Amino acid sequence: MTTTMRAPSAVFRALLTGCLVCSGMGAWAQNSIVAVTGSAQGDVETVRIEFAQPLAALPTAFVTQSPARIALDFAGVTGGVGRSTVDINQANVQSANVVQTDERSRVVLSLKRPASYAMQITDRALLVTLESAASARAPEPAPAPSRVTAQRRTEAPLGAIDFRRAGEGAGRVRLALPSSKVTADIKQVGSTLVVELSNVSLPERLRRRLDVNDFGTPVQTVTTTEVGDRVRMVIAPQGEWEHTAYQTESELVIDIKPLKIDPRKLTQGAGYNGQKLSLNFQSIDVRQVLQVIADFTGFNVVTSDSVTGTVTLRLQDVPWDQALDIILQSKGLGVRKTG
Repeated sequence: MTTTMRAPSAVFRALLTGCLVCSGMGAWAQNSIVAVTGSAQGDVETVRIEFAQPLAALPTAFVTQSPARIALDFAGVTGGVGRSTVDINQANVQSANVVQTDERSRVVLSLKRPASYAMQITDRALLVTLESAASARAPEPAPAPSRVTAQRRTEAPLGAIDFRRAGEGAGRVRLALPSSKVTADIKQVGSTLVVELSNVSLPERLRRRLDVNDFGTPVQTVTTTEVGDRVRMVIAPQGEWEHTAYQTESELVIDIKPLKIDPRKLTQGAGYNGQKLSLNFQSIDVRQVLQVIADFTGFNVVTSDSVTGTVTLRLQDVPWDQALDIILQSKGLGVRKTG
């Protein structure tokens, strides 16, 4: 795969101002976007995108944190709303930009602040439900001291937790997942890395603290517990470090590496320095994911015929060059940059 850099800002500005012009739209007989509207109720906002025909599948999507935007790609769909920008102007959603190319339509939701979202197809519409960051996860109430209620967890159990030393002195944590329904929320909290898993339970044999200092990696301990209805893992490294993570249908892999400068990286400096984005894909063709990276960065990407298969990813607010590394690692691919 060969990549050539263009100016990312120019491409993304073109995306947002609707400057991508379709040639040969008249030959299309596919679906079209007919309306985009918004509504709000309490802390929950809904953007309704209506189509001439029902959608066959959810669109691919990616998220940017600064500025806060959600981009939705509809393959084989034209834009028929009559204008490129639809003003919504409600609590968090400012506007929706509809951009057309010769293969798809893209709807970019411009937000005042980042928000979690969910998508649902209903009749001839796609509902995008947004929740404010403050209300996305309410704090769990403390149990009443006078009453203890035991409940049986019905989720499938986590299969295994494995730690080993990987390349470049990295500490690698591998979690065997029971299914692709498990979701992982990974975030740095102070000097630790906290991983919270939903839709999975923790067997008694895995509820422990691993002392992995002898492996010679930045990671000192890995502690796994059950908190409420979630499994929580706290990874405690030392020194300067960075992390990468990717999730497939059957495992979650987290690498914690010593922080250093790699001259071969697509962006220079310590660690990863690309603009941050979020990706949440379920069994998507790897070529489509690479196209999302190309659209986001403005790179020209040439993909060889040997690049095949699908990938399941859930990356939250990570630099784009780190996201590309994770995708390449998960499929055993390499990259060469020209220019």
